Amino acid sequence: MVMLITTIMLTLVMIIIWRTPPVFVGMFFIPFVIMEGSYVSAVFTKIPEGGWLPFAVSMILALIMFVWYYGRQRKIEYEMANKITMERLGQLLAMPEVQRVPGLCFFYSNIQDGLTPILGHYIKNMSSLHTVTIFVTLRYLLVSKVDQRERVLIKRLGPRGVYQCTVQYGYADNLSLKGGDDLVAQVMRCLKRHIAMSTDRRSSVSTEEEIANLEAASLAGVVHVRGKMRFYVGDDAGCFDKVMLRSYEFLHSICRSALPALGMPLQQRVEIGMLYKV
Repeated sequence: MVMLITTIMLTLVMIIIWRTPPVFVGMFFIPFVIMEGSYVSAVFTKIPEGGWLPFAVSMILALIMFVWYYGRQRKIEYEMANKITMERLGQLLAMPEVQRVPGLCFFYSNIQDGLTPILGHYIKNMSSLHTVTIFVTLRYLLVSKVDQRERVLIKRLGPRGVYQCTVQYGYADNLSLKGGDDLVAQVMRCLKRHIAMSTDRRSSVSTEEEIANLEAASLAGVVHVRGKMRFYVGDDAGCFDKVMLRSYEFLHSICRSALPALGMPLQQRVEIGMLYKV
């Protein structure tokens, strides 16, 4: 069946992408589909004799992967539709009840174009934001390994003491950093280098003062904040969404957090929950 599916998919590629003339498509498709179809039809005779078991296992695994993919897509769509812009962040920090508390905060986010909506939920409920806040996104690239010089990318955001950090990994890189201090030290080193080399001065703060503020925040304490957005499936949701999203919530509840995988100390972890009504 893998060979037959590959033949069908390649035929679609020839028609849709390569724009191959129909005569050549037929010359490829007809002989292969006859030969591979014969093999598949012969295999189908073994289904009543126990061949149904691998089919059942495959269908269960495919269903689990589809449920996870559907739930992740709905979550990303919500985050992109409700992301926090730099203007909105400035408005939140300008509210009189919001204070900048001492410390260094690593705020983990799944999106790079904008900030996670959990940030707005966090600021409204906590009425505070750390003096230095770094929004960290783990990004997986389609390469085996990422060079150490390109591992951490830093960008200064609008408000004072707010930065964006992208940590890039290849599929053969080890995610574990053997202790949270390694990630903190690595990001701090790259951030200091970025501040020293940056010519984009968006405030009156000098380079020396900005680095001093960064070191003071690190000494005051480090905290790793991770948002945990959950779906609230109401009774008015469709039957398909009820089944798929409730199944996704079950899978998500038994999924391990990324912070232990990164080796973050337990006493420095904070999880912020947020409900998204479907």
